[in-house]
Amino acid sequence: MVEKQKFNIIMISIYSPKECGIATYAKNLFLALNKVNPKVNISILAIDELKNKYSQEVKRIIEKEKINSYCEAANYINNSEANLVYIQHEFGIFGKHDGKLLIQLLKNLKVPIVMSLHTVPITKEAKRRKSRIELFKKFSKYCRKIILTTSLAKKTLIAEIGISKNRLKVIYHGTPQVKYITQNKIKDKLKLNNKKVLSSIGLINSSKGINLVVEALPDIIKEHKDVVYLIVGTGTYLSELKKLVDRLNLNNQVIFLGAVSDQTLATLYKLSKIFIMPAKDIQGDVEGFGIVYLDANSFGLPVIAGNTGGVKEAVLDNKTGILIDPNNKGELGQAILKLINDKELYSKMSQAGIKHVVLFNWLKQSKILSDLIEKNG
Repeated sequence: MVEKQKFNIIMISIYSPKECGIATYAKNLFLALNKVNPKVNISILAIDELKNKYSQEVKRIIEKEKINSYCEAANYINNSEANLVYIQHEFGIFGKHDGKLLIQLLKNLKVPIVMSLHTVPITKEAKRRKSRIELFKKFSKYCRKIILTTSLAKKTLIAEIGISKNRLKVIYHGTPQVKYITQNKIKDKLKLNNKKVLSSIGLINSSKGINLVVEALPDIIKEHKDVVYLIVGTGTYLSELKKLVDRLNLNNQVIFLGAVSDQTLATLYKLSKIFIMPAKDIQGDVEGFGIVYLDANSFGLPVIAGNTGGVKEAVLDNKTGILIDPNNKGELGQAILKLINDKELYSKMSQAGIKHVVLFNWLKQSKILSDLIEKNG
């Protein structure tokens, strides 16, 4: 029996072990695509500024700020047996302002290109808006297909940029299942026994609204002295949050955990009662799909999220979680107390969240993506 010919994909992205949502997404996608489609052969070209140590699927580094590195990568791909290049795009991943150096790669490639767009190139700031739209128009003309993570993103690109809907496809992010380690070990270490644990997990920046959670805590603690808040992750806003915690005398209630392993992360979800990430719109940069909310739902956690961007497609308001005004501390506090005090509501949301996540199974989403990629190769 003749073996089916392999379909060779080169994926270009930031990549694990870099601490970033897209890097983790790219790694999970690599694993899932290999599982759902044995005839696919995937290799990675990682965008990097440092000399990180990568796993064997990473065949080459594209140095983020070096123009020659993009041209050399194009030559490498053109001389390979690649059937298709698949790019994970977000403004800031690639070199120069808004990632302009990506053009040097795209214009020199001689194989079909599919791009996943993780951030819609729309912002309220007029100058930046014009720059991003023009840049994305240049990017998009080289792509056979553009994959988006929300229906809102698709509508925005059609309305604002005029891209044909036939070139756009919405494929939601998937939620991987991760084994968790023994809970008691971490529970004892963090002294979480008999505590009501709130958590925020992910990249820590000013748009995530974590400061609002910290500001709301004093009123929550007045009613529930056993509340503890875990902040898991790293980012540019971490030092500001620590200062805020000091100023409000919350060092006994707020625990900063930094970056943790996938297994520990899963355990922290399991130990938590409510997941909170009231992401907000800052100068037009809004939260995309919000995979972290589905991750929390998969562990039975009701979520509290900001009513912005594509979050509304991940969080079903008053079903799997509560959407709030991300600038309203009082509204956030009421949502937290509602989920703590109303046990029946909490149980309903917990079960609804678990059922909701089934729609976003990694293997299911990866199969849809795999089929699309092969059709455009």
